[in-house]
Amino acid sequence: MEANWDEVQDAQTSVLNPVRKHSEYVKGTKMNFCSTSKFTRDVIRSLAVIGASVGLLAGCIRNPKVAADQPVPVQFRAPHRLHQPVSVSASGSVEANVTALTAFQVGGRVARVYAEEGQFVKQGQVLAELDCSDYRNAFESAAGEATAAEATALQAQNGVRAQELEQARIDFDRAQDEYQRNKYLYDHQSLPANDFHKIEAAYLVSQQRYNMAEEGARNEEKLSTQGQAHAAVGQLSEAKKHLGDCQLRAPISGFVGMRHVNVGDTAAAGNPVYSVLDLDPVKVRVGIPEAEIGMVHDGARALVTIPSLDNRQFDGKVEAVGYSADSVSRTFTTKIAIPNPTHVLRAGMISESRVYDSVMVDVLAVPSIAVVHDLRGLPVVYVYDATRQRVFARRVEVGYLVGDEVEIKSGLRPDEQIVVAGQQTVHEGSLVRIAGGGQ
Repeated sequence: MEANWDEVQDAQTSVLNPVRKHSEYVKGTKMNFCSTSKFTRDVIRSLAVIGASVGLLAGCIRNPKVAADQPVPVQFRAPHRLHQPVSVSASGSVEANVTALTAFQVGGRVARVYAEEGQFVKQGQVLAELDCSDYRNAFESAAGEATAAEATALQAQNGVRAQELEQARIDFDRAQDEYQRNKYLYDHQSLPANDFHKIEAAYLVSQQRYNMAEEGARNEEKLSTQGQAHAAVGQLSEAKKHLGDCQLRAPISGFVGMRHVNVGDTAAAGNPVYSVLDLDPVKVRVGIPEAEIGMVHDGARALVTIPSLDNRQFDGKVEAVGYSADSVSRTFTTKIAIPNPTHVLRAGMISESRVYDSVMVDVLAVPSIAVVHDLRGLPVVYVYDATRQRVFARRVEVGYLVGDEVEIKSGLRPDEQIVVAGQQTVHEGSLVRIAGGGQ
């Protein structure tokens, strides 16, 4: 747009004429309050229009000629053909190789806590300990009962001692001699029947006692005492186990992922209070869509990207492919194993995974920096029109990353030139000049 001072003056005159007329009318006419207010408002509006018009025209005069469309320096490059295996992409998360939830097997008050969250522990290391006074007393009581029961069983098994057997024989011989003498008297009616029967009973008792001592305990008695001994030993073992369960030990070597117990807490038996994570290797759990599950198999190579680690990539291998689809997402759970000797990968990290098949295909790829996004967030590249020497945005469908290149699934031909440097300074239809790269 061009303008000169004559046009500015004409614009000022056309705007100021109504003001001059109002001024002359005021001088020759008496005006009431309402008329004066209306006049004042008109004057204010007129002055505002004047200011805006003068500013606009003055700006045009200061730049009498707008700069012509200047070409933007850019670099071009044609897409590359890459020979790559067929692959499937899926999002997922990192999991521990083994997650061991650990709980006390007995209840009680927590006396000591030894391990904190994030600490590495070895298998068998004590994590926490209960007050074990009651369990120690129960163990000692069970130990005494077991000792007594075992002694009784041993006595029944071995029988009476030789001295006891000899004593029983002597008692029997004495009772037998007395019986025979009194029987003679009884037979000759020199001894009352009542006295004789007492002597006879004592004789029979001594005889039975001697026979029992000679034969030893019956099998039933031996089995009974053995059973009581076994029961006492079992109670002792249980009391010993309860005493040992007062110490909570790490079931595996790994990192403490959870600790829900403090000194003084009352821990319930079977309630998990620690979790120990084995993080070498780690497992990445992903969901493979139903339409692509046929391209995934055990042992397939996988490339896993971790956004939280500056998009660092890790090589992995498919360890297990699910055979049952999720009823909602219609995806099959697949696990990818990744070696993690430095433990840089942690459970819960979000991942982007790509699983490769053995079938090879050709894909079209461009530098990832060449892809920008439009106002709606959709990916576009700028394509060079050699006839008009201008660039135009082309919406494309992108695939996976291959190093510094990104796959272009659709929207671009192999013979087209795209902007690979300067794409942030151009817009739709920008005039450009080649600053480097191929045409």
